[in-house]
This record gives sequence, structure tokens and C-alpha cells, in this order.
Amino acid sequence: MRTLNRRQFLSTSMTAIGGAVLLPGLASADVLPNLEHFAAPLISGEEQTAQKDIWALEVRYKPVRMIFAPVTDAKTGVVKKQLVWYFAYRVVVRPSSRLPDASLNTPERPLFVPELTLIVEDESRRRSYPDRVFPEAIPLINRREKHQYKSSVDVVAPLPPITPDKSRKFTTLDGVATWTGIDPDTNYFAIEMAGFSNGYKVAIDNDNQETVTRRVVRQRFWRPSDRFNQDETEIRFKDEPEWFYQ
Repeated sequence: MRTLNRRQFLSTSMTAIGGAVLLPGLASADVLPNLEHFAAPLISGEEQTAQKDIWALEVRYKPVRMIFAPVTDAKTGVVKKQLVWYFAYRVVVRPSSRLPDASLNTPERPLFVPELTLIVEDESRRRSYPDRVFPEAIPLINRREKHQYKSSVDVVAPLPPITPDKSRKFTTLDGVATWTGIDPDTNYFAIEMAGFSNGYKVAIDNDNQETVTRRVVRQRFWRPSDRFNQDETEIRFKDEPEWFYQ
């Protein structure tokens, strides 16, 4: 089994089934008390004026965690146990998401196609790690978390219906991003999440070239530890989540 990044895996899967995406069912779950942080949609009036069809999701997520899991080397096919960093999240459509239920069960309903990247922010070792699909790790993560999270390929689905603000039952899509080979000296890093909004901006630079940036949500973390003690309990939330364009 090859280890692929999210885009490669999704492309391969769609080709294998003739271009169709097999969409998973939605999850309905209680709030997980004291475990989840969340980023609200936070769409400004200025953004609504500039883009009439803008929408954004509420993102609920746990801290970044670690687990040892078998991983198949893409080149050799050899299976080795590796340390996998993972980020479990749920997406919720809220009234403030600006996504009406009128398009439910229609071709017009937007697909949720997440793209998560772990960004090391230490001055001396800045690096980006796109999330990768490790099928062997998902069952181990779900067994540990006692919840059914899907990989960034399997979670692709039409966006769920609106969950009222005061509801204790969420209709969600639940995903988990996974990485291996993270620099063990990492102290500061961020998870950047694209695909959680359709917001975008178009700008013209000094050379009259058009550039398009998209709305992304970011959560920063810090890890006061060292390479000899990769312990998930050392990972802390740093700052509040923020939406930005990149």
C-alpha cells in the first residue's frame, strides 16, 4: 500500500471508481465537554458585501495528539511502526455560516473537501507538512478517541444541515489529519485548514497580474519539549483561532 498525500489519494480514488466520490454518512453526536476548542465562522459584513455567496463552517477540534502506528513506505512497501501526529476535528454548519438548508440533497450543495497543513513556525526550521493518508493509523486513532473520525479523503461529503446555536446535538462531518516525520525539535507550529470556507479575494499587483487568495482558518500551538521526549501532553494551544486569506 502506498502512502499518498490527500490530493494524490483523492485523485486516485476518483479515477478508480470512474470519477464518482463515495460519500460517507453524517454523524450526530453529543458535545464533547472540555475536550474541543472551536473556531466560529466569523464572516464580516465587508466579506458579505464583497462575496454574496460566501459561507464558512464552525470547526471544533481537539489538541494535536500522537500515536504509534504501522505505516507503509511508499517506495519500498515495507511496513514500519512510526510516530503519527494527528488532529481530530468536526465541522458544523451554523446559522451564521450563511449556508441555507435549501440546497440539501441537491447538486448545488457544496462539498466539504478539507486540506490541512502543519506549519512549523520556529525561526530556524520553518517547514510545511501537508496532511497525508495513513489508512493503518485511522482505526487505532478511532479506538483511542472512542469516536469515528475519517481520513481527509473519506470525510469528503456534501455539507451537513444547519445545527441551531443552542442545540446539544450536532450534525457533523468528522475528520482527522495525520502526519509523520515532523521535526522532533519543533517548538512552535500551526495547523492551517483550507476548505472550511469558500471565501476568496482577488487582487491586482503592481505588474497588473491577478492573484487569488482563499479564506483559511489557523490554530497555533507550542510545545515546550525536545527531540528526546515527544510527548503529546506538552502541546499547548497558543492564541485564539483566526481566519485569514492566503
